[in-house]
Amino acid sequence: MYVTDLSITGRNVKETVERGRWRWKIENEGFNTQKKQGYYLEHRFSHDYQGMKNHYYLIQIGHMIAQIIEAWETLWKKVKQSRMQKHRLLLNAWKNSRIKENESELEKKIQVRFAYS
Repeated sequence: MYVTDLSITGRNVKETVERGRWRWKIENEGFNTQKKQGYYLEHRFSHDYQGMKNHYYLIQIGHMIAQIIEAWETLWKKVKQSRMQKHRLLLNAWKNSRIKENESELEKKIQVRFAYS
């Protein structure tokens, strides 16, 4: 049994069920990874609601970057390190590199807002 606001017909029932299963798999695997593999999704780093939302968005961004890295498995196979070591290696490379093309833009003050939709 499924709960949806989509109109289900004989024509779209199979596709709707498939997409529901894909979504469940993506959400279930993604949240399990974020809870159990070093993202600390369940840890409360702030008591401020906006701070918690920002932390959650940053976890999502980090997880997406990690998924992209893992998708490049053939390139990473040449590096004989654990996944955690590879992620740290990449993070340190990003921290230590300067973007020369837009260096003047980096000096400007900006404000980042996370919107809830």
